[in-house]
Amino acid sequence: MGRPPSNGGPAFRFILPEVTEMEAILLQHNTAMPSKHILEALADKFSESPERKGKIVVQFKQIWNWFQNKRYALRARGNKAPGKLNVSSMPRSVDLSNQMRNVLQPLAVPKTTHVTGNIPAMAPASSGILVPGVMRSGSDNSYLEFEAKSARDGAWYDVQAFLAHRNLEIGDPEVQVRFAGFEVEEDEWINVKKNVRQRSLPCEASECVAVLAGDLVLCFQEGKDQALYFDAIVLDAQRRRHDVRGCRCRFLVRYSHDQSEQEIVPLRKICRRPETDYRLQQLHSAVNDLANSNQQQKPALDVVAKTLLSQSGASVPVVAPELKDPSLSTPPATSVQPSSNAAAVPAGSS
Repeated sequence: MGRPPSNGGPAFRFILPEVTEMEAILLQHNTAMPSKHILEALADKFSESPERKGKIVVQFKQIWNWFQNKRYALRARGNKAPGKLNVSSMPRSVDLSNQMRNVLQPLAVPKTTHVTGNIPAMAPASSGILVPGVMRSGSDNSYLEFEAKSARDGAWYDVQAFLAHRNLEIGDPEVQVRFAGFEVEEDEWINVKKNVRQRSLPCEASECVAVLAGDLVLCFQEGKDQALYFDAIVLDAQRRRHDVRGCRCRFLVRYSHDQSEQEIVPLRKICRRPETDYRLQQLHSAVNDLANSNQQQKPALDVVAKTLLSQSGASVPVVAPELKDPSLSTPPATSVQPSSNAAAVPAGSS
């Protein structure tokens, strides 16, 4: 899984004891990103383990990316809003990908949400660090979360805090951000209009139908030395039937930072843009309408079938329930050979 490194070597993977230890640390921090010194200590510890000593040096960014990816996955499980689609329970006759295209055809895709020149209002946190204080619209009391593109590697990171902003004489305004999980030395001044936006959303298994060819997504790209989130364009989608493991669809993407780099990825590596929420709302409404229509049509079809049978004079075959106790079963009736001029017995009436 994941993009093979350019030098042909195997992609970096954490071993089971390392994953177990990191999961325990994440649980202790209530799924919040641990501090930098904890991540650095883990990198040093793993590098000195018997399995890796003298072979592989575990880097801080590899540890950080594991925690970041795990937190994205936990968010996807925890943010289950009412009315989510259940793809696995839908009838096989329903083609969700075609249904999605039919539902969405009349509407244009909303523009990507970026932060404008007005910097979000700052609210002091308990730790003394300023954090974004932008409320979501409606009755939702949660805060908008943002991500920013680092100029150092071109990858996108969650924003922990907006520290300051400045207006330049030439060009767009900039904001100083602190990335989640990083310390002050990693703070960056970032172009507000181009490289700050509302946080991308990890996809649940039922949301694969909302990922279409041509979409801008945030994709987790793995390599030997690093694993980062980059912008990518979906080129094609291969729809597969879901099973107990969840979504098994595959998506061909092209990374925006490297136009020649293409990769086939599973849904778990894709974060969709918030602008696609309207698709799920419309599709959910369409599926509900289809289900209600089928329920209303079923009684009408039963009435029509009974009417046709009564007009034709045919009897409705009755199948006796199977008796579980052999001693209670009745002896079979003596078979009677029909005469040459006997009427044909309707199929299924015996």
